[in-house]
Amino acid sequence: MKKKTKRVLWGFFSFDYKAMAEYLEEMAGKGWMLERVGQYTAKFRAMEPRKLKFYVDVFKEAGPLTPEKTEESEEYRRLCLESGWTFITSHDYLQFFYADGDSHPVPIQTDEEIEQKIVEHTLWKKELFGIILLTVISIWSLRRYFPMSHINFISFTGFTSTYLFPGLYVFSVIPAIYGIIRIIKARKNIKHGLPLEKFDLKSARRHMMAFNIPVFLIALFFILSFIADAFFRPDIALMALLGPGVGFVIGFGGRYIIKKRSIKKENSLMYVIIAMIIAIVFINAAGPSLLERGEEIYKTHSIPERYPAVSIEEILNTQHVSLIEREFRPGMSPVTPKYYEYTERSEVNGSEKHMRIKYYNTVSPYFSEIIFNGIISDMEKGFKWKGMTIFTRTIVTDDDVKSLWDADNLVQTEERDEIIIQKGNTVLHLSGDIDFNEEQTRNLIIGRFFY
Repeated sequence: MKKKTKRVLWGFFSFDYKAMAEYLEEMAGKGWMLERVGQYTAKFRAMEPRKLKFYVDVFKEAGPLTPEKTEESEEYRRLCLESGWTFITSHDYLQFFYADGDSHPVPIQTDEEIEQKIVEHTLWKKELFGIILLTVISIWSLRRYFPMSHINFISFTGFTSTYLFPGLYVFSVIPAIYGIIRIIKARKNIKHGLPLEKFDLKSARRHMMAFNIPVFLIALFFILSFIADAFFRPDIALMALLGPGVGFVIGFGGRYIIKKRSIKKENSLMYVIIAMIIAIVFINAAGPSLLERGEEIYKTHSIPERYPAVSIEEILNTQHVSLIEREFRPGMSPVTPKYYEYTERSEVNGSEKHMRIKYYNTVSPYFSEIIFNGIISDMEKGFKWKGMTIFTRTIVTDDDVKSLWDADNLVQTEERDEIIIQKGNTVLHLSGDIDFNEEQTRNLIIGRFFY
């Protein structure tokens, strides 16, 4: 039994609006009538196969934040109906009409020069805004991932972002570049009195495939990376989803209200601002609560067996240790198959001691050296807080200590309360009020982590 409705991927470039009409005629011939066009999909309803004519027009008074029903749009659609075209739906500037296949409706646009000017002032404006917004986001993101940081190598999303994000940006600006080329060609044709270049459905599909497949694959890698990280760090995954999730719900919800509830065009910006304020307030209110609850996930009484680790009790070689709190935060990436952060607070003979271990096991010394140098760099730079740099550490090297640890690279803080060791594929970052250089402790750590 044939379904009553179905959704299909809608990967057309907005500049290929003429090819959209050809596609809709093809679908009508197969028994599917357009109902609605969304950002990424289109909804069709089943009908008897019919020969229909479709027209997709660019209406300059419409737009992403313009209500579907305004005085201007209603008058425009009434004139189109008088010309023989029945309105179906709209998507931003694009208006979708149909007519019986045997009828002879009057073309909505008859002057190619005027049509081209409308396209430039609407579709091109939209693409240009998209480029600017994407460029700003990309610059911010690339500043985060480049120059390459060791943090990028301890999670799937960090690794994926480092190597695939630039590609995603390139493919995302392709529609705009394509639009620029179309505009330049159109202006040349108009200047020389030639008809505008027509792009048929076959050409539009080639453009869609060339653009959408790489973007789809990159997006798939991002999704899989996120799922992989969520397995180890659900709190981080939840926080990462919070902003986009809230933005998506409020953004699309606000857009729906603007589009469907006939809000006045001049009030649209106000509703966008209100939606942004709501999103910011909600994220700031919910974020700390989620982080606080996420802390409980990592509290543990035992260390997973497949991870090398030592406890304060083992290091001090005493039974007079009372565990106060222990946390274990694992992770991994394609280049760091084993990573964790282990913290412990224990009471020893009436006094409290703490220790933190960060363990990185990479696929090659090349990546372990990047991580080693990255840790040092972060410690020397410290953290920015209210315009001040805090928590900076002075790093010292000692060849004698390095020799005792039999390390490829080794540094420690001036206070000797932190030590970073790199040997082969492994990096170990130790901190706490424990003397890690004491011979028995050093031998225990070397045997546990490096052999």
